[in-house]
Amino acid sequence: MSLQHSEVIRLDLPARHAYLHLLSDTIAEMLRQVGAADETLVYNVQLAAHEVCTNIVSHAYRNRRAGEGRISITLSLHPHPLRFEIELQDTGEAFDPELVPQPNLSEAQIHGYGLFLIRHLMDGVSYASRSDGNYWHLVKRLA
Repeated sequence: MSLQHSEVIRLDLPARHAYLHLLSDTIAEMLRQVGAADETLVYNVQLAAHEVCTNIVSHAYRNRRAGEGRISITLSLHPHPLRFEIELQDTGEAFDPELVPQPNLSEAQIHGYGLFLIRHLMDGVSYASRSDGNYWHLVKRLA
């Protein structure tokens, strides 16, 4: 399919791991619509989005009861240049990504790879904390 205009899908999910499959399924279907049949590309975008959401659930909403918070997600396909963008918003606790240490890749560790993976899997990653919430913007070039 040749994309002539931007396509946008919005999801508003409870901040629970159980609903993240909806995000993954939507990403896969949107990428298939533009012929992105490379399963590695699809998996990488899904993994980056999943990592952001997992961090939101585990860290931003850590002091709330399960399912109390929400994650607003906008998924966009843009034709010129062909790219996939993911915007995520939450109202949980903010953090400073510059204070997150780089993982030591020469030693195995259980946690601490999320932000590293997100940055390496996507072509653009930004995070901002404002008075009305936390915002992530992820970009993957498809052409």
